[in-house]
Amino acid sequence: MQDGFDFDAFLTSGASKLTKYCGAIAGSSDAEDIAQEAYVRLCQNLGRIPNEKAANAFLYRTAYRLAIDAIRTRKRFREPETPTRLSDALSEPVERAMMQLDPADRGILYSRIVDECGYDEIAARFSKNEAWARKRFSLAKKKLRQLLGKDEQDE
Repeated sequence: MQDGFDFDAFLTSGASKLTKYCGAIAGSSDAEDIAQEAYVRLCQNLGRIPNEKAANAFLYRTAYRLAIDAIRTRKRFREPETPTRLSDALSEPVERAMMQLDPADRGILYSRIVDECGYDEIAARFSKNEAWARKRFSLAKKKLRQLLGKDEQDE
């Protein structure tokens, strides 16, 4: 890796944040396992990742894909989903509504609202461009508002 990237500091500073993100996507107690597997895959690919920004995008993209796999596995084996608290920043009705959204929408909303990510970072997490991130956030927010029974004038 280049540009003085300190992997140990990167690992310790973002581990709990990534685990919460995984919990928001997968909605289960698998979040810690998913986050750990994402870090393992990051370690396996460190030589190909040029800097911290790219490492962060790789990590979250990998975690998202692993979370989707966990959801599919749970559905295949009909395992019950274990609810987790997404964030203290969100009210319980908002969390319940978010869990009804598809995982990509949950990930985008969580990234923007809780992690306070910019659209560029969200786009990098999903290997898309910034315009895609803006549009998907807008659509996800609209779906969430509908689930909460609010219309655009309520905002």
